[in-house]
This record gives sequence, structure tokens and C-alpha cells, in this order.
Amino acid sequence: MNKGESTLPTFRRHTIYIGDPSERTLLVVGDLNNDGVPEIVIGARRPTTELYWLGRTESGEWERNTMDDNPGPLEAGGFLADISGNGRLDFVGAHDASDNGVFWWEQPADPTAPWARHEIFRMPANKSHDQYVVDLDGDGRPELYFWNQRSSTLYWAPVPDDPRVSPWPTVRPLATDVENEEGFAVADVDGDGKLELIAGQSWYRLLPDGEWERHVFTQGYVSTRLGAADFDGDGRVEIVLAEGDASFMREEYYGRLVYLRPGADVEDLWEGKLLHDHLVDPHSMIVADFTGDGQPDFFVGELGSPNGDHPHPPAERIYFNAGGGHFEEHIIDEGIGTHEAKQIEIDGMVGIAGKPYRNMRSDAPRGPDVDCVNLWLPHK
Repeated sequence: MNKGESTLPTFRRHTIYIGDPSERTLLVVGDLNNDGVPEIVIGARRPTTELYWLGRTESGEWERNTMDDNPGPLEAGGFLADISGNGRLDFVGAHDASDNGVFWWEQPADPTAPWARHEIFRMPANKSHDQYVVDLDGDGRPELYFWNQRSSTLYWAPVPDDPRVSPWPTVRPLATDVENEEGFAVADVDGDGKLELIAGQSWYRLLPDGEWERHVFTQGYVSTRLGAADFDGDGRVEIVLAEGDASFMREEYYGRLVYLRPGADVEDLWEGKLLHDHLVDPHSMIVADFTGDGQPDFFVGELGSPNGDHPHPPAERIYFNAGGGHFEEHIIDEGIGTHEAKQIEIDGMVGIAGKPYRNMRSDAPRGPDVDCVNLWLPHK
């Protein structure tokens, strides 16, 4: 089935916030105050470290609220989850290549007040790019999964009875010798009715004895941004993968976008279909139903060069599901990069929240569009 041009939504960019020059490393979306309207959490590391959230007022404007005015040098990633068990979302984040802490921030009764920071773990080496919170062992309590890139280790940590204890009593390596791996997704990969962890270029099955079984589904990619769904309608999970930081991790400079399907044995390497090979740091991947037809589509956003010297204008693309594992690529905006974009639902519309990223050391011209937060929403 081909959806056709007439059925595809068009998107308009809305700038909701312009800040001072800063390296904004993370963006996550969630309903912090349980009012049915999502908020946007932003973290930054230079020239000052910052953690704050943007909330929409009754008049439709967006206001900034400080969570922590000195959170440390935060890396890309971050995750909103109810760590305390009180029904409100808390925030998990970690340090970049200059430090080694993993923390959670407890939401106070008034979310506009400062959030209490609790240390979870001090990694053996610096940098945790990406964290994920989910209950995969089925005990009714979530676990935290996080990378430590400088030690080439993937960790998992069950949320303890008292999550305010520092550090957490149980933090275990899930996989070692996973060099330069990034990215998470969760799906029932093997069709057994249970969720598996997709991390980097492998998926992991939790065994009854509490050990993890690793299955490499692809090889040769860097800095992976991941999405998983049954895109072709065959009842099995497929994976879309983009190379988010290719410009400084690949000799070829440009990042690839690939669609991966399992063969007869899901534990073997998967078949990859190259969808694009000329993307400048496609650091955003979102799987969502952007058309409302019940089929998963996906969004890929180019960051562009982190130094601002873009070899071509960065663009935002949606790959609309045309059925049977086929997609229609549509550029919904270009000329401005986006980094760590996430799905957001505003007034019943499924859209995208994102922000650019630019190194503070860059000599490239820095207009206000570099330090903004944007929404891309369907244009009615």
C-alpha cells in the first residue's frame, strides 16, 4: 500500500525557547506534573552546567524552571521514570567524558522547586552516553540500564527498596568489551511475549538464572541511535539504526541509516537495507505513528556538524510507512540541526521536540537559532 502525498501530514517548526549560548546535551519529554500536558527537560554542560524543564502555560507560552543549577557535565541521554515510587516522574542522567557519575533527581511536591540529586554509581571510567529505565525482569520494579563508554561496559541496576541510598547497593555489568557502543530500545525481539533489551548492535535476553544472553544483530556501525517496531506487519520486530556521531567516529564522515530485519533465526545476524548514507550526524531517532493510520513511522534528525561547519544543510526527515517494509522519505524541515529529539503530543497532535547542538569552542557564526528549543507539529 502506498499512502500517497495527499494523506501525509506536513509539519511546521515552532521555536518555544531561546537561551544563552550553551552546549545543550540532552532533551527528554514527559508529563512531570500529571496534568496531561508534557514538559521538556533540558541538560547542558558548557559554559555552565544546567538542568531545567520547560512547561507550557495556560496562555500557550513556555516557561523555564530550574531543577539543578550545578548538576555536573551532563552527557547526551537522560530518562524520565518514577524512581521513588510515588507516581511522579523523576529524572536519571549521567556525566560526559570529563567525569564518571550516574545520578537520579527526585521530583519535589512542587516541580518548580529544586530537585534533590542522588548518586547512583561512580563508574570505573568517564562517560555514560544513554540511559534507560524499564522493568525487564518482571518483578514489578524497574531497572536502570546505562552505558559506560570509557570502560566499554554496559551496566544494569535494579532500583533498590530505598532509592535514596547512595550509591545503589546493586550495580552489575551486563556486557563487557562493548567498545564505543551507544543507544537503547526495548521490544519483544524473539517473540516469546517478554521484552528484550536492544543496546548498541546487540540484543540481550534475560535468562531465568539472572544472567544475560547477548545476540549481535549487526556489525560495523558507530554511535547508534535505535528504534524498534513491527514495521512491515509480519508480527516480528525490525530495527532502524542511525549513526549519530559519525562525523568524528567514521573515516567516511557521513552517517548511515539502515533498516534491519531478522531472518529465519532471530539469533543470527540480521539483513540490513541501507536507506541513506550521506547524513551528517543523524543523532535523533523516533518511532511513532505520525499519520494516525496505526502503522509505525520513524523520524531521523541530522545534528549537522557539531562545530557548525555543515557540509550540507542539516535536515529533519520522516520515513512514512508504506507497508511491507517500504518507506517514503520526506524532508519536513532543513537548514537547522536537531539533537536528541523526542516524540511529543500536544493538543492531540503527534510531533517532535528537539534542539540544536553546537560546541562552544566553535568559530562558526552563532545565531539565536543555535540555542533554541523547537517543536515540529502537524500543520492543519
